[in-house]
Amino acid sequence: SSDLKKRSLGAFATRLADCTFTMANTEDPEKQPLLAEDSGEDNQLEEPDDSMSYDARKLVTFNVLMDLGGTVWTKGSLWKMMGCLMLLSTIIATGVALALKDPTKLDTSKFSKISGFLSVIVGLLLGFFLSSSVNRWYACTNGFLELFDAIRGLQMQLMALGVPLLRIHMCMRYCVLSAYSLHYDLQCQTLPPDERLAFKQSKWAKMTTTAKDSSEVYARKGESLAQVYTLEKQVMDKLEDPSQMLWVWVTSLITRMSADGEIPPMPTPTYGKIIALAEKAYNGIREVRASVCVQPPYVYVQMMAMLVIVNNIINVTSFGMTFGVTLSMVKKEGVAALSGKVLQDVLVSFILSTIGPFLYQALLEVAVCIAQPFAGCSVESEASTAGRIPTEKLLFQLEKDIRDAELMSSNLPWWEQPHFKPPAAAAK
Repeated sequence: SSDLKKRSLGAFATRLADCTFTMANTEDPEKQPLLAEDSGEDNQLEEPDDSMSYDARKLVTFNVLMDLGGTVWTKGSLWKMMGCLMLLSTIIATGVALALKDPTKLDTSKFSKISGFLSVIVGLLLGFFLSSSVNRWYACTNGFLELFDAIRGLQMQLMALGVPLLRIHMCMRYCVLSAYSLHYDLQCQTLPPDERLAFKQSKWAKMTTTAKDSSEVYARKGESLAQVYTLEKQVMDKLEDPSQMLWVWVTSLITRMSADGEIPPMPTPTYGKIIALAEKAYNGIREVRASVCVQPPYVYVQMMAMLVIVNNIINVTSFGMTFGVTLSMVKKEGVAALSGKVLQDVLVSFILSTIGPFLYQALLEVAVCIAQPFAGCSVESEASTAGRIPTEKLLFQLEKDIRDAELMSSNLPWWEQPHFKPPAAAAK
């Protein structure tokens, strides 16, 4: 009993001396800055038009009128459509001014009534489509986050059980490879059919490695963990969806660990928990697939888009005729015809007949951007469109978390790494 107390006190004294030495050689924390200085290294991947990273406080200030990057106002298709509508309005106004001899015989208010009726229907249909697109966008994002959380949890479970690093590295490589495969496949679906094969080949060629094992892939700090061997790639080339089928290898590898005694056997709750994490990742992939591939019926969205365009044409026609009547009055009576009431009618007609269609067209563009969060990529460059899900940033953070978790596991401060199967037994 006394020997045990002496050994305990000796160990405590040794640890206390180590702590004292460490504190003595460490800078006073009170004198250190609250924020670490920039080391010049990129700790986070920045994506253009990251629709998830913004300061919500700016939304209630006038800065929202100037910060237009990554918004619908920078889309060329929106301004092209409005340019065509304004050109149509100008042509109609010119035609009315040249052809109309008596301006008082033309009642332009009839067109305003038609546009008012259509605006209600268009607003209702656009609201439903925008709500559906936002819900699908959230479901797709949640599916990715569920997949990434399951991968992080799987790594934590294997490290806590002291599984050999080579097995952990292999399992994580398959998991990250599955996430990248899903990401590239979703981008590929938005490309024209004649560009998809070249896109897939370029991405898989980039992920092909000549490393001898997964630990060597881990050792390359500047490279992604999403690496595949040529033999593995030959198998995955035959698959329709490698992102899902890779989890067959992951679950089989987990079962192999259980059979080898590196993790608890199959009847135990721990094994069930690990398999449940793999199922969670698989379900996340299925949720992403369902959110992206299952779109609203074309008969609905086609009617909605057609009504938006028809409503815009009727509105600019109404303004064109109002402006044409005004020009006809000026041609007939001179500048004296431009009374305050006439100018007021032209201004009100311009606001109602141009700003309204512009906003409806902008809402349609927003809904389409959100409905296709992976559109805009090409063989040469990644997607960079408004409303996209920043999957490159999420994947970068996933790999960083995996490497950080391994760093923490290999630098335990006061205890030895536990092993479900001791390393000596594993060597035998």
